[in-house]
Amino acid sequence: AFFGTVIRNTHFCGTLHNDNFLHLQFDRWENEATGARDERKCIMKNRNHCGRSPTTMTVDYLPVLELSGDLFARKFDDVAEPLVKDYIDNRRAKEEERFRREAELAEKDGNETMPLEEWEFQGEGVLIVAKETVGDDVPLCMGLAENGNAVMLQPCFKDDVPATLSPQWEAGAIIIEEINGTNRWDIGPCSSDGELKRNATGELEMIPGIYSEKGPSCGIKIGDGPRQGRCLDVESDRNEPGGLLNVFPCYTRWHQLFSFGNGTIAPRGAIHSSLPAHIAKQLKKKQKEVHQHLCLGVVGRGDADETAWIEHEEDENEEWDPWEYSDVATYPNGRKSLQLWSGQQLQTTPCSNEGGVIEWYFVPFIVEQYDDDGTKEEGNESAEGIEGMEETEEEL
Repeated sequence: AFFGTVIRNTHFCGTLHNDNFLHLQFDRWENEATGARDERKCIMKNRNHCGRSPTTMTVDYLPVLELSGDLFARKFDDVAEPLVKDYIDNRRAKEEERFRREAELAEKDGNETMPLEEWEFQGEGVLIVAKETVGDDVPLCMGLAENGNAVMLQPCFKDDVPATLSPQWEAGAIIIEEINGTNRWDIGPCSSDGELKRNATGELEMIPGIYSEKGPSCGIKIGDGPRQGRCLDVESDRNEPGGLLNVFPCYTRWHQLFSFGNGTIAPRGAIHSSLPAHIAKQLKKKQKEVHQHLCLGVVGRGDADETAWIEHEEDENEEWDPWEYSDVATYPNGRKSLQLWSGQQLQTTPCSNEGGVIEWYFVPFIVEQYDDDGTKEEGNESAEGIEGMEETEEEL
C-alpha cells in the first residue's frame, strides 16, 4: 500500500499496474459458519456482520488457477488437499518440456514453431454442430444471436449450402464463407491435465488426466463479429440448472470453463461446466439438490422434471412454445425434432437429463487462400494435420 501510494503521486502514476497476480477464491461469510465461528473476523458492531477468508484450493478448481495467469495463490492445505501441489509441479514440468522443445526448434530453424494442439483446429476456429441435426435439411449450430450476447441454437449455413453438403460432411471441414452469421468459435486455452483429440467422425475425444476425470477445461470464444473474443459464459455463474448461455468478457472463472463428455460424467459429445467443490459443499449445507456437472442443452425436451429449476407462471393468454404441441415432428428415436428449438437460447441442464442435453460435432474450417492476382492457390496449409479432412468438389 505504501509503495503504491508513492507511485500514484509521481510521474509514474500512469504506469501503475493494479494487479498483484494473487489468485483467491472465497466461499462463505464467517457468520454463515455452522458451529463455532472465528470471532476475529466479526469486528463490526453487528456481530453477525463478519468477514471471510480464502477457501482452500481443491484439485477440481485448479484449471481455473492454471488459466488465470496469476503467479501466486492462497490458500493451500497439504493435509486436506495433498494432490494440489503435485498438479502444479506436473504442469510446470510440461511447461519446461515445451520451452525446451521451442528452444531446440529456434536453434535448428528460426522459422519453425511448435505445432498447435488438436483442439486449436489450426487456429482457424471450429463450427459446433448439434449431432441430431447433421442430416436435417437445416443443420443447427451453436452461434451468437444477431443482436446482443445470447448464445443460440441456429442454422449453421447460408440457405443454399445444405443441399451441396456431402454425406458425413461433419467428419471433414467446411469453408468459412459458407456459414450463416456468427457461428465460428475458438476453443482454448485449455488446462493441461488430460487430452482432447478430434476423431474421424467429428467428435472431440476427451481423455481424462491424472488428477481430473473430466479432462481439460477450456475457454470457448466467439470467433467473429463485434463481440469477437468474448467467452462463452453461464449466466451469473448460476450453480443450478437453467442458466442461460451468453458471451461475456473473459475473466477465467469456473462458469467460463467447459469440458467435453466421453460417456462417463457427461454424454459423449456433450459440453459441460462443473461446479467447484466449495460451491457444491455450500449447496449441500443448504439442503439443495446438487448437480455437479451442467451440460449445454434446451428446455422442454428432456426426461427430467424441469419444473424444479425452470420458473414458469401460468397465463391463459400465453402462446405455447413450438415444442409444446403434441403433433410436432420427431426423430426416429421418438424425440421431438431439435428444429423446434431453432432460434432458442441455450441453457444448462443436468448432464443426466437425456434428451435435454445436446451432443455436438466439431467441424474445422478451411480458409481459402488466393494469389495476388486473385486466383486460388493450390493446396491449403491451414488444413494440414486435421485428421479425416479432404477437400473434394462436392464438399466445396
